[in-house]
Order: sequence, then C-alpha cells, then structure tokens
Amino acid sequence: MSVGSQPYWYNLSTQSVQRADERPSDDTIGPFATAAEAEESPAVLLEHARAWLESEESEPFREMAAEDGDGIDLV
Repeated sequence: MSVGSQPYWYNLSTQSVQRADERPSDDTIGPFATAAEAEESPAVLLEHARAWLESEESEPFREMAAEDGDGIDLV
C-alpha cells in the first residue's frame, strides 16, 4: 500500500468492497492494499479456516465442540 493511499475493506453485511472512509461499521475485514484483494478475502479466509480445522492445532477445539453435543461437525 503506498503512503497516502486509503486501504480497502470488505463489508461482511453488504458483501461489498469499501474504502476506509466509507466504512460505516465494525462489520468489516481488512485492510487490504487493493480492491481485488478485498473482494477475494471471504474465499481466502474460508480456505485458511478449513486448513486450520484440518490441522492438529484445531484438535482441542474440535474435541470441545464434540463434547458440547451441539451436533456441529467442524470438519
């Protein structure tokens, strides 16, 4: 991101890319250097979340979810 340029954010509520000065709420993720990065961010986050769930690091959390008996299968 160049000095003086505004970053981009992805608004989860509206599913749209916004500039920093357009951010109305905390329901955003970012910042991103480009609008394209912001637009791709939900897919990238999902990919990272799935990779984490399949890793050994998530095992304690999967065990806790299974013990709660809420019927949610994290993997």
